[in-house]
Amino acid sequence: MDSASPQNSPVLPPDQLRAARRLFIASALSFVVAAALGALFRFGMLRGDFFGLQAGDLRHAHSHLMLMGWATPALIALITARAPALGLQLPLRATLSTGWLALVLAVLSTPAFALYGYRSAAIGEANIPIAAALSGVAMLVWYAFAAIFLFALRRAPNPHTPNPARSLLTIATGAMVVSSAGAWALAAQMITKSGDALSQQLAVHFFVDLFGIGWLLVGALALLRAETSAAASATEIRARWMLLIGLPLVFLAGMPAADLAPRILLIGHLAAALSAAGFMALSLPLWRALKGWRRVALGLVMASALMLAAIAIPPVAQWGQSAGLRLFFLHTAFAGAVTLALISVAARTFGPSRSPAPATFALAIALLLMTLLPLTGLMPAALSGRWVLVSALAGALGATMLSALATLQALLPRTTPSPTPSQAPRQQ
Repeated sequence: MDSASPQNSPVLPPDQLRAARRLFIASALSFVVAAALGALFRFGMLRGDFFGLQAGDLRHAHSHLMLMGWATPALIALITARAPALGLQLPLRATLSTGWLALVLAVLSTPAFALYGYRSAAIGEANIPIAAALSGVAMLVWYAFAAIFLFALRRAPNPHTPNPARSLLTIATGAMVVSSAGAWALAAQMITKSGDALSQQLAVHFFVDLFGIGWLLVGALALLRAETSAAASATEIRARWMLLIGLPLVFLAGMPAADLAPRILLIGHLAAALSAAGFMALSLPLWRALKGWRRVALGLVMASALMLAAIAIPPVAQWGQSAGLRLFFLHTAFAGAVTLALISVAARTFGPSRSPAPATFALAIALLLMTLLPLTGLMPAALSGRWVLVSALAGALGATMLSALATLQALLPRTTPSPTPSQAPRQQ
């Protein structure tokens, strides 16, 4: 698979690229705030309390802003900017509006999650589940984006001409819509105070795994796939079917073995194996075609796939749960692979001087992951101690400052002109 670089490949006009870039930069600021919330959580672990907040609520606010306020609108911004390479004609205002609405709702709901979680807040004489209500509206925005995308698929200039990146993005968008069933189920149980701990945990795992792996990770891989114009092989087509079959059920593999029947767990392990094989089969051919930080991002995608392959083995999955490695997997996949893929593709799309520096973000991600690993069960008990929490806090603070620096540098006025149709990155 060679990396072609035709100079006349279709791109958006400069004013439309600037509109997509504004949404992307605003989303990157959400990454900075989410990283700061993660640092605050680690500081709470160090001092033994969370400033009057519940630890789970603060962690939920952090992850909510990272997934909904950073990754989702940033992905929408890049899908819009790379629409020609995806073989799509997206309505600019409508598509970017869904990204802006998703961002605003995520920002508004973050303090509500930190203060109340899914619980109701007393406002006058009424008790209103603020975070759940805002999240419900956000999911309606996702449906609006999915409808726009589906309409664009039907109106594609060459709908019968295979576009591998577009096919991956179709899977990702479908995963986003289907995953919302888990969020609705969880919100309904929390609001009505019904269901048991197992049903709530199933809803959480279904939503987080399908939304994060299916929508964000597959969506990021679709953007990387759009960087090459090579035709899809038979293996790639089979790999997409593996994702379609495996992703909706992979959440079962992350459930505690004592909570589910062995046959149900086996389905989850098989789904994890299918998903891992699909990701690897899609990623390996891209390794030669992608260069620089896009290749590093692809490496993190493959690392995430290897972790999925590990949980396909029941004893390894049980050991990983007891060692607390799920959190490390989620950070590798979402804060690592998804984030660096978005940042590196943005640098190609909007120009290096108009985007956060991938090298700085890569350093932030490395700090975050390296200082998170000692918090897991991989750290020998003899080596654990207060220094583990101190290093975790230092890593989170370092990641926050580095991501803030990279994002603010992208906001500074530069003498380098914005990309033009002849200069902007093209489909490779």
